[in-house]
Amino acid sequence: MRTKKIVFIAMAVLFQIALVSCATMRATETGETLLWKSGLRQTDRAVLNKDITIFARLPNVADGTKVKITISEVTTKKETPLVYELESTVKHGKVKALWCVKYDVDDETDLGFGENYEQPSYVFCVNYEGKTSEDSKPVRLFCDLYMKLEFRGRVLKGYPYCLKLADGSTRQGKTNKDGLIIEKEIPVGAVRRLF
Repeated sequence: MRTKKIVFIAMAVLFQIALVSCATMRATETGETLLWKSGLRQTDRAVLNKDITIFARLPNVADGTKVKITISEVTTKKETPLVYELESTVKHGKVKALWCVKYDVDDETDLGFGENYEQPSYVFCVNYEGKTSEDSKPVRLFCDLYMKLEFRGRVLKGYPYCLKLADGSTRQGKTNKDGLIIEKEIPVGAVRRLF
């Protein structure tokens, strides 16, 4: 009796995990699943100059089929959004590719600031056998900030700072022992030091 109860509980937990996994993936009518991954986890955040994994499950496509992955910027401000292309091969009904996230900004004001800010984001689709999948869910672009504070040649250790980020939010802290401001995963764009 006890064994049946443990098995039933285990099955219920596995069923709940499966439901959560299905809810976070982009599944299409054809059974395709498209998602962005960081390590082994699904993500909706990409960090500038770091790799992100593009994953697609294509259950009805033969192994060895060559595919083209098209990554497109999602924007309302630019006339010609950035587009990147990668090639891969279907293996066991799946496609994986690494993309090192790049973003060229000629003028940081292109992204806006505060209320006018539009955070860069991307979607991808997979082209195979003359067909194109639906777009993935978007991934938003972030960057890491490293800024050294000095005054008259002296490093400012433990110096308080407040930064206004491109999206209008702020980050506060103190410089480290080397006088560095280190902020991880901030929105890409202009940064203003308030103090």
